[in-house]
Amino acid sequence: MTNTTHAIRTITATGLAAIMALSLTACMDGIKHPENYPADGSKTITATSNPQDISADQLGHTWPLTVDHGTVSCTHDTKGDPVMRFTAPDGAQYALNQTSSNKDLPGIDQLLADGKSTGTLTSFAFTVCDVE
Repeated sequence: MTNTTHAIRTITATGLAAIMALSLTACMDGIKHPENYPADGSKTITATSNPQDISADQLGHTWPLTVDHGTVSCTHDTKGDPVMRFTAPDGAQYALNQTSSNKDLPGIDQLLADGKSTGTLTSFAFTVCDVE
C-alpha cells in the first residue's frame, strides 16, 4: 500500500468516525434533557366536530401559533379536496392548506411563532375533515 493510499484511508476513517460521533451525540439530546421533549400526548388529538375549537393547552409544546386558540374547519371543494381553515380569536380566517378555494386568504404562516411548524395543527385539521 502506498503512502497516499494509506493517508486517504486514514482520513476517510477519521471522517466517518467523527460523523458517527456527531450523530450519536445529536440523538442523545432527548435523553440528556427530557424536559425539553415532553411526552404530553399532544400528537394524539382527534377532532370530534367540524368546525372544532383548538387551543395551545390541547397541543402543548407543539402549538405553533402566536395566538393561543382558534377554530379549525374543513370543507371539500368540487374536486373533493379538503379546504382547511383556521379562524383566529379576532375572527380572521387563515388558509391551512393551499387550494384554489383558499387563494384569497392569508396563509397560516402569518400567525406562525418563531421556530415552529404547523405540522401538528395541519394533522389535526385533517381529522376535522374526517368528521361527518
